[in-house]
Amino acid sequence: MGRDVELGPYLRFKRKYLEGILAGKKRVTVRYGIVRPRFSLVYIVCCDQIYGEAIITKVYYTRLDRVGQDVIEAEGFGSREELVSELKEIYGEVRDGDTVSVIFFSLVRKYDKPVPLARLGEGV
Repeated sequence: MGRDVELGPYLRFKRKYLEGILAGKKRVTVRYGIVRPRFSLVYIVCCDQIYGEAIITKVYYTRLDRVGQDVIEAEGFGSREELVSELKEIYGEVRDGDTVSVIFFSLVRKYDKPVPLARLGEGV
C-alpha cells in the first residue's frame, strides 16, 4: 500500500537544501507516495523556521523509475542513485515501482530573517 497524504501550508526541507532553494536554484522536490497540496502558496520551512514563501506551480505523480534526469538534476542530485538514497534515508524502503510526487515550486518571497514556526502556533 502506498503513502497518500495531504500537504498543508508548509513545504519542509532539510538544511542542506535551503541555500539552493533560497537562491532559486532548487525548484522541484520529489516526495514518496501521493502528496496532494491543499494550497498553491506554501511556506518554506527548515528546522522549525520559516524562510520564505513559494508557489507550487505543478505536481505530477509517476513511478520512481520513471523520474527523468531533468527532474533529478533540478532536485539537486547528480544521479538516480543519489535521489533513491535520499528517499530511503527519509522514508525507509522505496522501490523503483513505487509512486512518487514531483512537486515544482517557485520562490516568491524570501524573508530577511527566518520566522519561528512556533510563532504561528504550529510548533513541532
